[in-house]
Amino acid sequence: MLRLKGVTQHYSWGDRYALPTLLDITADGRPWAEIWYGTHPRGQAQVDDSVHLPAPTYLADEVGDLPFIVKLLAAAQPLSLQTHPSAEQAKAGFAREEAAEIAHDAKHRVYADDRAKPEMIVAISMFEALCGFVTDEAAIAECEAAGARDVAERVRRDGVAGAAEAILRGERFAEVKQPSSAMRQLDEHYSDSRSMIALLMHHVRLQPGEAMYLDAGNVHTYLYGMAVEVQGSSDNVVRAAFTDKHVDLAEFFAVARLASTTDPRLLPKRVSDVTSKYECAAPFQVLRHEINGSFALTANRTHTLMVCASGRAGSLTAGAAAYVARGESVVLEGTATIYTVSA
Repeated sequence: MLRLKGVTQHYSWGDRYALPTLLDITADGRPWAEIWYGTHPRGQAQVDDSVHLPAPTYLADEVGDLPFIVKLLAAAQPLSLQTHPSAEQAKAGFAREEAAEIAHDAKHRVYADDRAKPEMIVAISMFEALCGFVTDEAAIAECEAAGARDVAERVRRDGVAGAAEAILRGERFAEVKQPSSAMRQLDEHYSDSRSMIALLMHHVRLQPGEAMYLDAGNVHTYLYGMAVEVQGSSDNVVRAAFTDKHVDLAEFFAVARLASTTDPRLLPKRVSDVTSKYECAAPFQVLRHEINGSFALTANRTHTLMVCASGRAGSLTAGAAAYVARGESVVLEGTATIYTVSA
């Protein structure tokens, strides 16, 4: 088992206290948005073993590239409204920007790599998000309850997809008389009329342990809360609103699915007294282990990463992560919630 040092990302939307509190360290005044445990070039985890490896050693040097990234995420305010490309779209987009000789650190660069970014979010705290679009009927009811009658009429005429595109392209609608709670959260941080997009989307409230799976083209923004996020090893994000980063509406509409979707909530399925499984189409497996005593794990896939969401089990304290090689067995003692991600 290799203990890991993650890479902290201090994005502006991050919570100043949630992750430092989880890690039991003193907050430094900066927003702590994410801690990455993976091998992506934009955030490579190191092996935390100063005794046997005196020089800094990246996880990738020891085990190769992981097909996923595990992140601890803490949002104090809404993230950008965004989507992620499929593998085919990512390959085409990356090749297009490479051919155009757009620097990898250019602000208007969209494709950081040529990989897809399927995504699962599992709540550690209460967690709120907008994720996917509701049915036309539900959107009309929500718009009428909010006093957004012209948006309701647009949904009747063009469906949710047409209304969503009109809002995101900046078409002017009358002011919403009674904004929804999600709209108010967006309006608190962004002076942007496109906040009315919330009236057309699933407002998801996750309890700790509940999850969502977001495949290619899913439109979403996280509003508030702390979670474990698991993604394909990619940093491809196509943004449409609520950000000071680059927005590419043409590419967003080429990638995004604006049609209605079912409620994206994903509940864990108990498979033993200790372990629950999140069943979905993800190319990785996520298990939740609620340990109270002794717990034995044998890694049976090529790559397995453990992250502790609360408590302590063996050397894993809250916020810590470790890599387990295929065939390796680990015994953890303590009381903790541990997530394992494998592929």
